[in-house]
Amino acid sequence: MQQKLWTKQYISALFVLFGICMGVTTVLAILPIFAKNLSGLDVHAGLMISLFALTALSMRFVSGRIVENFGCKKVILGGLFLTLLSAILYINCEHIFLALLYRAIQGIGFGISQTAISTYISKICPPSSLMEGINYAAIVASFASVLGPPLSFILIGKNLDQFKLVFSVAVVIALITIIIMIFSKDVKLTVKSEPKGERGTAKDWLLLALPAIVLFLNCLSQSAITSFISLYAISLGFINAGAFFSINAIGMICSRFVISTLAKKYGIFHLVAVNSALFGISLFFIANVTSSWQLLALALPAGFSMGAVAPIVNVFMLRKIPENRDGIANALYYSAMDVGYGVGSFIWGLLATVVGYANLFFIAAIIQILCIALGIMQIKKFKTR
Repeated sequence: MQQKLWTKQYISALFVLFGICMGVTTVLAILPIFAKNLSGLDVHAGLMISLFALTALSMRFVSGRIVENFGCKKVILGGLFLTLLSAILYINCEHIFLALLYRAIQGIGFGISQTAISTYISKICPPSSLMEGINYAAIVASFASVLGPPLSFILIGKNLDQFKLVFSVAVVIALITIIIMIFSKDVKLTVKSEPKGERGTAKDWLLLALPAIVLFLNCLSQSAITSFISLYAISLGFINAGAFFSINAIGMICSRFVISTLAKKYGIFHLVAVNSALFGISLFFIANVTSSWQLLALALPAGFSMGAVAPIVNVFMLRKIPENRDGIANALYYSAMDVGYGVGSFIWGLLATVVGYANLFFIAAIIQILCIALGIMQIKKFKTR
């Protein structure tokens, strides 16, 4: 008898995932502005993103191991309490170094809770519905990206100074998510019975190298958008930077509704190459916009290409690693993302004062050429579509 995907446990897990992501995206778009208001330096705006990604990275493999020892539920709740603490501390923060410290706490909490909830979801999905289950989870996470940034720009006000209100809402989101998780069932970390050959073994881990590098480079370019699209839009006199994030996230959601079908038809790494090309073209034109409508129009294809790569790489990693190491597979997946965002945001912050915002996006577009080459290399070297 085929197992159902849409159980109460799965739906509850999606709500928790949404809360975890919503807590981050609600403050994501305004934190570079918050940091620059405190210090007046672009490098601190980039560092707010970088520090978050790097502290989250520091917890990925640790949380993967902790999940194996203590179970998903306890680890998720631990990460959520750290996220709640950081949101509370932000409310009365008036110094850039304290803001960076609180950002580090938020990154640790997010790294723990996101890795654990991803493992939780991969465990409760029936083997035959793993791609579908992860895809829907990615869609839910994308909805948080749709709602979070415009919500933060509404809360922050026309004068971009109501930061306490934004952080207070982040506190409420964390509390609600904690309550949902408390009343959710834990998951047993036992090996599920799967068809022979469905999951990989340790010798297959070499196959993960190129996808991890592609994901890293993809996120490296994405971090230019995450860190500086708001300041770029403001520098051009555009007032609807929040709308860019929403349209960008809608593009991500659209890609995730079709990416599973496209992956089966054309192959994972053919899609990696095509979407890397689309993302690179979008970044090139973003670097040359002259009006707000052009920027908003480019948000959709950029979002589609950004959203297409990550879920299929995630499923590929889960398929090529032993099933009882799902926590490690998710840790590797998110580590590649965190390093890309962390290194990228810091580098873009340093470059912003030298080359200007527009040139950041041009450089990010060039990076995607390497992603195209690596996608093609994966196909030829490992005969993996």
